[in-house]
Amino acid sequence: MGTDEIVVGLDIGSGKVCTVIGELGENDQIEIIGIGTSPSLGTRKGIIIDLEQAIQSVKESIESAERMAGIRINSAFVSIAGSHISSVNSKGVIAISGESPEIAENDIEKVIEAAKAGIVSSEKELIHTLSREFIVDGQSGISDPLGMSGARLECKVHIVTGSITAVQNLIKCVEGAGVDIEEVIFGTLASSNAILSNAEKDLGILLIDIGAGTTEIAIFVEGGLAYSAVLPVGGIQITNDLAVGLRTSIEEAEKIKISSGSAVENNASHEESIEISSIDGKDKHNVSKKYLVEIIEPRVSEIFDLVGTEVRKSGCYNMIPGGIVITGGSSLLPGISEVAEKVLNLPSRLGSPHYEGELADMINDPFYSEAIGLLSFATEKYSIGRSFQSTKRKTKVTNIFTKIISWLKDFF
Repeated sequence: MGTDEIVVGLDIGSGKVCTVIGELGENDQIEIIGIGTSPSLGTRKGIIIDLEQAIQSVKESIESAERMAGIRINSAFVSIAGSHISSVNSKGVIAISGESPEIAENDIEKVIEAAKAGIVSSEKELIHTLSREFIVDGQSGISDPLGMSGARLECKVHIVTGSITAVQNLIKCVEGAGVDIEEVIFGTLASSNAILSNAEKDLGILLIDIGAGTTEIAIFVEGGLAYSAVLPVGGIQITNDLAVGLRTSIEEAEKIKISSGSAVENNASHEESIEISSIDGKDKHNVSKKYLVEIIEPRVSEIFDLVGTEVRKSGCYNMIPGGIVITGGSSLLPGISEVAEKVLNLPSRLGSPHYEGELADMINDPFYSEAIGLLSFATEKYSIGRSFQSTKRKTKVTNIFTKIISWLKDFF
């Protein structure tokens, strides 16, 4: 097994660190051979606040995945999140130069550079420049203008940036754990590759990735990312509310949220009760599941209210007939999809990866959406690399063959 056949996704969240190792087979199919998770220490709301603790968490996750896979990894595709992430739509315009009015790769690079000009400040690090569409002489909706004829080329792009400090600390964390970074990917963009189909992106859809410390949103219109944002709220706020309302510890509140929590009432919630330990663990008391809902539902509604504010700000609300897809670890809270539909007035469903290999039962969970999505980026990059190398080899052979023919002609 060559090292170039291995792809790795590393998701460093506020609640957990997840490493997924895949082996790239024929037809660029991925077989997942290693999974490792660890509690995320030293990270708050997607930002590293204690480098040594964060490095240790990453090491534990990586080593766990390596033991399962039976290999050592050297590099990974890494997700990034946090309220420091910002995005903007921009547009570039150039005139097609040269003797021929045919659009070349150099023209495409120039128009994208024109769209980026003046957008990224000195405090920001460029993470993505995503082409939404090209316009050739007024003709819009073009995904790839290479080889087309025209005198004027325009490009609409979606630019994602992050705080230089936050990005550099993420790099230090991963490298401190002994792994090189192949590429840094915006977390929700990674998730979208794992759980959304191209048809859904073309139709128009809102992806909401609810993690422990942040809620990331991405709006896809006509196949491209049209708007993205990161909100500094997530599952930990629900846990904190439970801890205060139930007068218990954060650890106990998290267990209760996972085992008995719900964002909506059900038939059993009026009658069933659960036992709660006090903060010091010495005393216990009972509360009804209905009371849990009364604590949880307002916070979940608030999260979706904040999402709604962002969606309205984007101007894309009427452009997402595909509705809402919710993913991330906190999306597993029962009833969360129903609350989203009520608050945002859009159809909603939960989103999970669609892996079909041996570990499908384990990996097809919203918990792993970002990590699996990172593997799809890795696959695309490796596929392009293989194609490029193949093209280089073919060109080299063709050039040699041409030289031989020329030599034979000269000789005879």
